[in-house]
Amino acid sequence: MRYWGKMFAAAAAPLLLCGCLWGPGKFSSNLALNKSGGFVLDYKGEVVLQIPDDRTHPAPWSDELAQCFADGSAKADGGVVSVTLEQSQDNADEGSTDEQRNCSPAEIAKLKSDYEKRAAEKLAEQRQEAENMAKMFGLTGLDDASNRRFAANLMKYQGWRSVTYKGKGVFDVDYHVEGRLTQDYAFPLMPDTDLIIPFITLRRRTDGSVMVTAPALTGGSGPFSARAKMLGLPDKGSDGPVSRAEGRFTVTTDGEILTNNSEDGPVAGSSGRQVHWDVGPGSTKIPEMLVKL
Repeated sequence: MRYWGKMFAAAAAPLLLCGCLWGPGKFSSNLALNKSGGFVLDYKGEVVLQIPDDRTHPAPWSDELAQCFADGSAKADGGVVSVTLEQSQDNADEGSTDEQRNCSPAEIAKLKSDYEKRAAEKLAEQRQEAENMAKMFGLTGLDDASNRRFAANLMKYQGWRSVTYKGKGVFDVDYHVEGRLTQDYAFPLMPDTDLIIPFITLRRRTDGSVMVTAPALTGGSGPFSARAKMLGLPDKGSDGPVSRAEGRFTVTTDGEILTNNSEDGPVAGSSGRQVHWDVGPGSTKIPEMLVKL
């Protein structure tokens, strides 16, 4: 268990460092598995290029950030960004360095100017670092022009009926594929992307059964958090992008359902037995199901 835990941590590290990850947004997805070995997968909704959120961004300026001291020095500390004004002889008073006093309007204005300039520089640095790291791992750029080109390129690949870039890293897609389970299958596979947490995977076993998992179709703190809990590891979900998945994943099969971790279990459907998972902020499971075909 420890070995696989280390492997999971090593695989996740570059994604956490990048802070960028393909993930589901609002969606509806249906999978049909047939005894004959055929399958049909539909995914309609959003695919999101998640970028680092505001947790690592500088706090906006507030006069409450300003701190002035008896020795004439002053500073503003927003956590990610801090600025300091050197001691001024004009307003220096007797007292220790850590003894605070009221800031003058001029000091507040200067601190605000320096702080906002540094915050803008920090945001630009973070965005450039994220974009460079994303491109290293084959992810699209973070600007709208790059994402529109990516949407057009994705339409060249089988299964992608339509791909429309909506802005802010969100793509609206209609994906449909029909195939046979002669080998493992994963969705989605993105052009030029080497690292991705699959939305849905199908793995054929030697006994004829098929393991269905949906690693990215989990809510809560996201797939890193859910997998860490399954492995009994410390929850590092807060280090990665939080899940924006919201929708329903449904599997229909005329085969024998051996195991599943859904809330309601199998129910009768027009084409066989159905199992579904509702995914949202309160869900934390990675959907799993084993079917004998």
